[in-house]
Amino acid sequence: MTIALNISVLVWLQQYLLKRISAEEYSLVPLMAAIMAFAPLLSTVLTGGIGRFVTVAYARGDDEEVTRICSTMLPVLAAGGIAFLAVGWTGAWYIDHLIRIVPSRLWDSRIMMALLVFSTALQLPAAAFESGFIIRQKLVLQDLIGVSCQLLRFLVLFSLLFGVSTRVLWVIVASVTSDLVNLAISVPISLRLIPAQRFRWNAVRWSLAREITNYGGWTLVNQIAQTARMAMDPLILNRFASAIDVATFNVGGMVPRQLSVLINPLTRPFIPILAALYATGDSTRLRNTYLRTARYNAWVVLAVAVPAIVFNKELMLLYLGGKYQGAGAVMAVLLVVAILNVFNVMGPAALMAAGEMRGFASRQIIVHSVNLLLTILFVAYLRMGAFGSAAATLLATLGLDTVLTWRLSWRITHTPGSAWVREVLIPTVVPALPSVFICLSAKCVFGITTWLGLFAVSAVSGTLNLILIAIFGLRDQDRIDIARVAGRLPGPAKTLARRLGTIRGTRR
Repeated sequence: MTIALNISVLVWLQQYLLKRISAEEYSLVPLMAAIMAFAPLLSTVLTGGIGRFVTVAYARGDDEEVTRICSTMLPVLAAGGIAFLAVGWTGAWYIDHLIRIVPSRLWDSRIMMALLVFSTALQLPAAAFESGFIIRQKLVLQDLIGVSCQLLRFLVLFSLLFGVSTRVLWVIVASVTSDLVNLAISVPISLRLIPAQRFRWNAVRWSLAREITNYGGWTLVNQIAQTARMAMDPLILNRFASAIDVATFNVGGMVPRQLSVLINPLTRPFIPILAALYATGDSTRLRNTYLRTARYNAWVVLAVAVPAIVFNKELMLLYLGGKYQGAGAVMAVLLVVAILNVFNVMGPAALMAAGEMRGFASRQIIVHSVNLLLTILFVAYLRMGAFGSAAATLLATLGLDTVLTWRLSWRITHTPGSAWVREVLIPTVVPALPSVFICLSAKCVFGITTWLGLFAVSAVSGTLNLILIAIFGLRDQDRIDIARVAGRLPGPAKTLARRLGTIRGTRR
């Protein structure tokens, strides 16, 4: 529900703003996001190990250790929050020294950054008590809170846009309001889920703080590399290209970004499970979990990405009414990156569970450093604009990430390359190939000039993909799991689930 709400409002909001405000004002949103992308760097060192240490302590039934962890980290996190607030508000006042801003938008930029800094600073100390939902697997409850806060966000946003004025500032005001309300609701509930998450002065152990922050050190290195990849694109475009290129890159990356949001609920429940499987040495289940989550997520991403890539130009022409014409090509390139990433979707989580942060972070530094250098080359010297920035990301991912990070993930999860090809690549790519053919045929023969035509062809493509997945993509364990839940489904869905659960699965 949260994803559906986000995507629906985002699609409307982007179009609404792009048609009513200038590119200079619209570009403030991705620029603020780029600057604030560096904010988690501090929190990564301080909070990167909390979830892992609390999970292990809780799994062992050691409530006193859980209390020691929370008590030790709260003063550290509070001090970090105060320091971040001071530095962030100073940066907000001098923001015109960080990015190029037209004078008429200076105060809007200062207010937007100040609000984002305030929200982030409050979230730091709260991180000591937020492990309850994931450890107790109360993710439905967490999602219900998220849905409610998103509804509040949209209510505030619409009230400001239609009741006050059309300004990009209101996007940040609504977002920060939602985040703060979410924090105020979630922390008390998390404390009730795991009462051992509490603060006691006599439980503070500074040696434990060093241990947790040392674990977060390599997590920080990885976060720096990740941040550089995400944040530097709009900043480099702002410095060496134009506001139109910043806006083009942002709107072109909208679909890939939402795909990453879409698959988050499919991967989130498995993070503590991977840690438990690695801790108990269950390599068989660890490998199977790694392969199956990659396969499931790849089915979701390919179903959306195939028609979006083929019809990239038509989609953006219909969506933007002819403005920002390069956005379609940017979207297509970044969708290919999203497809590559999903093939190793649980690799980073498995490496973190195994404590392989040093190997993972060092590889990410190489990948993202090359990405950054290519971005500067394509944008600053070759003048390729937003497309050059997207192309740099694709080349770095395809040429290095697939070789360095994927191989390490396979080793940690005890996955031979042949098993990955057999269990992930073939059952996801092969069912998608006929959909590619259908979309290309419709594009060449009929042409796509209306939303109805685009949705119709995409629906046919997606339906064919689902049918081929059901016939050729599902593995025996998938079918067994489908059969297990068949009895809890209503009429037609129960019949279909039983059918899928018996094909090949019961004959072996």
